[in-house]
Order: sequence, then structure tokens, then C-alpha cells
Amino acid sequence: MNFDYYNNRTVDMIVPISMPYSAGVTSVSSNVGEQLNRGFEFSVSGVVVNRNDWYCRINVNGTKNYNELVKIGDVLRRQNSENAALLSSSPTQLYVEGKSSTTLYAVRSAGIDAITGREIFIRKDGTQTFTHSYDDEVVVGNSDPDFEGVIGTSFYYKGFSASVNLRYRLGGQIFLSTLYDKVENISDLGLQSNQDKRALYDRWKNPGDRAKFKGISLTDSSPISSRFVQKNDYITIESVRVAYEFEQRWMQKVPFSGMTVSAYMNDICRFATIKDERGIDYPFARSVSFAISVNF
Repeated sequence: MNFDYYNNRTVDMIVPISMPYSAGVTSVSSNVGEQLNRGFEFSVSGVVVNRNDWYCRINVNGTKNYNELVKIGDVLRRQNSENAALLSSSPTQLYVEGKSSTTLYAVRSAGIDAITGREIFIRKDGTQTFTHSYDDEVVVGNSDPDFEGVIGTSFYYKGFSASVNLRYRLGGQIFLSTLYDKVENISDLGLQSNQDKRALYDRWKNPGDRAKFKGISLTDSSPISSRFVQKNDYITIESVRVAYEFEQRWMQKVPFSGMTVSAYMNDICRFATIKDERGIDYPFARSVSFAISVNF
């Protein structure tokens, strides 16, 4: 078993800041402030079965990290002003003293009005309105998990062996760009290609409907709100290996001293609190491979 705790405070964080080409240099070093990082990491491993032909080992590891901006410099203050004025398709990135650098900011949403099909926003003072204002942005989550790690096991019995690794994440939130870009804000080009079925089936249609998404007749762009931020918990089967090592008595009939047949599988399945589009490319490419190892 291993356990590590850390509590680091970085003073005078010097980072390169990009500069326009007219300045004559590509970047300059600047003091952006102070940051606190604290958390812990642990790992536990042990043999749970080891008798006769049976062998089983389990290992678990996890980590928890928290960061806080203790003090920000003029560079980050200017960045806050620029980010606040920038209309993008992701939550506003703000650097606030006393908050984490991974904090998510957005206007709170009370959902879709059952009568009109319009989204109801919540002002900072708690009152409700149909008018969205970025001045009402508050903390709606944090992209860092509360806890994450890997659970693994390896097993052996009379030539058969297997190993499985599960990756888990608990806590933290995520901005769902799939919902934002492919449901209410789907582009004309997007209508000609891949679409999210929720763009049709989960929309408000008639007065009294309790829907997750505004009426399809409302064609104005949907602004970013907490409606598109959801809890991001998941468990994924990251890797699986299954193998069989042939016994020596079987090798007497072939010109081999040993042979092992194995199968490898990656990213087999995922159980999550959200349904999002992950793609089919690395690192989300599901793969299955087979191998034969022969010793002469």
C-alpha cells in the first residue's frame, strides 16, 4: 500500500504569453499570480487467492486534486475581460481569486417553460427571466473530478489467464458540446450530415409539455447556460486481456516448446451519467486484437 499527500503553493507563476507578430517576438514571460495545489494519491495491491492452481491479484489506485488561484496578476485580469466579451460555444473561462482554475461559469437555467417552450434563466438575485445576460454568470460546476483512478485484477488457472482494468471517475461536471451544437444550435451544414436524434424527439411541442429542449419553432441561437452542464461520473472497461498457455504435454506433438494464444480488447464499454458523442478515433477507438506466441 502506498499513500502520498501533497500541498504545494506556487508563488510568482511564470508562464509564456503569446504576443502579436507586430511586437517582434512570439511570446514573453509574465507573472500570472499564485496557485495552491493540494491532494493525495494512493495505491493498494494484494494477492487474494494463491493456492493450488488458482491465483488472483487485485490492485486499486486513486487520486484527488484541488487547485485554487490564491492571487492573479494583471495578465489574467485582462484575460478575464477578453473572455467575458467573447461569445463562444463553451463556458466562459474566468480566473477568480479563491476559486479553482477549472471552475465552470454560466447563467443558471430553470429549464424549459411548459407554456411557451422558451428557456427560463435565473438571475444572480434568484429571480427568473426569459432574457439571457452574461452578467448573471455564476459557478455551475468544476471540470475536475472529486476522485478518479483505476481498478485492476489479474487471474490465472491451469494455463488460462486474464486481466481487466476499469477506469472510474466520480464527481465533477462537464459542458456537453454535443447537446449545445447538435440539438438546438445545429447548423445548416449539420442538418445535412450526422444529427442527434434528441434534436427532434426531445423538443417542446405543445403547451404543457415537460421537455429538456426548447421548441423547434424557436430558431434563435441558444446561449450557454447550466442546462448544458451535467455531472460527469463514469466507469469504463479500459482494457481486457485473455490468454491460454498450452501445456508442455501438448507441445510434444508439434515442433514447438511452447505456445500461447491471447486476445486483447480496449475501451470495450462505458457506463456514464451522461450520453455524449465521443467519436471513433483515438483515444476512443474500440479495438480487438488476437496474437499467437510460439517458442521453438
